[in-house]
Formats: sequence, structure tokens, C-alpha cells
Amino acid sequence: MIKTLIVDDSAIVRAMLKQVMESDGNFIVAGTAVNGQDAIEKKRTIFPDLIIMDLNMPVMDGIEATRTIMQDNGKVPVIVAFTTEDEAKVGYKCLEAGAVEVIKKPNLASMTVSDLEQFCERLKLIAKNNPIKIRTKKSRARPKTESPAQATETPVVPIKSKFNLLVVGASTGGPVAIQTLLKDLGSNFPIPVLITQHIDLMFDRQFASWLDSTTDFSVVLAEEGTIPEPGYAYIAPAETHLVVTEDDSSPCACSLSINHDPPLHFLKPAVDKLFCSAAPILKERLLAVLLTGMGSDGAEGCKTIIDNGGKTICQDQDSCVIFGMPRAAIELNGASHVLPLDEIGPFIKSIV
Repeated sequence: MIKTLIVDDSAIVRAMLKQVMESDGNFIVAGTAVNGQDAIEKKRTIFPDLIIMDLNMPVMDGIEATRTIMQDNGKVPVIVAFTTEDEAKVGYKCLEAGAVEVIKKPNLASMTVSDLEQFCERLKLIAKNNPIKIRTKKSRARPKTESPAQATETPVVPIKSKFNLLVVGASTGGPVAIQTLLKDLGSNFPIPVLITQHIDLMFDRQFASWLDSTTDFSVVLAEEGTIPEPGYAYIAPAETHLVVTEDDSSPCACSLSINHDPPLHFLKPAVDKLFCSAAPILKERLLAVLLTGMGSDGAEGCKTIIDNGGKTICQDQDSCVIFGMPRAAIELNGASHVLPLDEIGPFIKSIV
């Protein structure tokens, strides 16, 4: 059984989360806390396997509580749960404080049985892997020289690389992994980056904003018809698939398209949609990275990229929050390289 501590100032939310988790049969709610300070004290006596943390609480908020818990002996995986878009903006700051994931709080009135099962499965895998090993870095602020709108008016700098495009896929644990990758790629990275991260509706803009403010990239949500440029990372909007289409006028031979096909692997956006669309267009000039996540999304795409002459890098098991997606790609012979998270960025720079 997974011993869990639920932290929320709402008695209703605490009761709801307890009902959801204990009905799964794999969790025991060993305690609840009404604020961050209470959570720190309960954690030191209960010794939970997992902490579900609210954000806005009296006495001490979720960010400060998470930071303190991560500085304690006997670190515990903290998952931040939020309900609104404004909370999501703050929630991503909890990742920098050491939380391993941000999730949307379940709603018993609207979630299906399948939704609740997936919610609990996600928590089980995180608790099982106890991914405290994921490194966090301090944000590196950078000056913004121009807006995306202004940038489109300036000439595109020719790409001087044997690769034209980097595509990235991730799911559970992905926000921190993607942030780490973009930080490691640094400024002046010579090719555009396209990212599909499994993400809930309403929270994609906050995710892009958080990455934009903490990395050297200008990070924006992808838009129909955009020609991707170096220095930019384009995020797949929630509830749509990001794909690329052939475009001879583009320096990287493609432009972005927003696809409204049904979910793939029950996911929208899906990594396979992005990877499989780019593979036959870019061929040997495509580089892909598949990061932490549950399930198998991205595995077929990685194999398709290799079959078309491109290269793929899969995150290794020890540095993943959940090794599902990279494992599936490796087992499908879809990995050109398997590397720890902190080696992926430097390796890409060395070959790009």
C-alpha cells in the first residue's frame, strides 16, 4: 500500500481525494494537513510514500512547503494539484522547488471511471519510482529582445547544422525534463524545437510561459502555418495535435500545422502524431528526443524516424520519473541512443 499525505485547506477536497485514492485499493491515506506548515510536521511523523500538495493555503503555501520538504532528510515525492489556470502558473514554480509533477485535481462530478483510474495509475507509478533524483536548477532569467510577432518580420537566419529540426515528446515528469533539456541546449541553438507534452486543457499557456521565463528559448504555443525558427520552442496546444507539413519556402523544409484528428492512444496532443508527420519530410535531418512518461506514445514515432534516416534519443530509466514511453521505444528498436537526462542536451549540442 502507498502511504499518502494529503495537504489542502479545503475539507471537501481532502475528503474527495481520500475517497478517490482509497477506492483504488492501492493507497492508504495516512494523514491529512490543512496548510504547508502542518504538512511539514505531519511528514516528519507519518513518513509517507507520496504527498499530494495544494498551492494556496494559509500559514504556509505549497511552494514553501515543497521547498522545505525537499531540504529535509527522507525526501518524499510531492505532486502539486491545482484546479484553475491561475493556480497552474504558480504550480510550475513548485517544480523548481522540487515537486515531481503538477496535476489537475480530480472532479468526481465530471470524471469518468477511466479518468479516475488513470489519475490513480499516474500517482502509483510516481510513488513506485520515487523520482527524487530528478535534478532541479535555478531559473536563468534572460532578456527578451523581441516578441514572436516582431521576430517574424526579421530575416530567418540560415540553418547551419546537419539537422533541420528537433522534436521532443514527454508526459508524466515531462515539464521538469523539458526545462532541463532546453536549459542545457542554451542560447544560440541553431535549429527550431517542437514539443508535444501531454497536458490538461487550460494549462498549456502557463507551461509555455514558465519555460519561456526559465530557459534561453522563446517558448510559444504553436500556431497554424508558422515557419519554425531557431531560438524558438513551439508547444503543442492542449486538445490538439501538433504536426508538420512540407514547406519548400521554409529553411527547415516544413511549417507547423494544428491537427484536430481524434485522440491517438487516448491522447491529444500525441507525440506519435508529431514524430510521424516529421519523419518522411525531414528524413535524415530530423532529430528526436523521447522523455519520461507513462504508456507507449512516441515509440512508433521514434521507429518511423529511424526508418526514414533520422536519429532518436531516449531518456534512460534511472533519470525518468516514469520509464514507460522511452522503454516502449527502446523495445521497438526506436532508439538511436539512450542517455541520462543531464547528458541529452550536451550530446545534442555536440552533434548539431
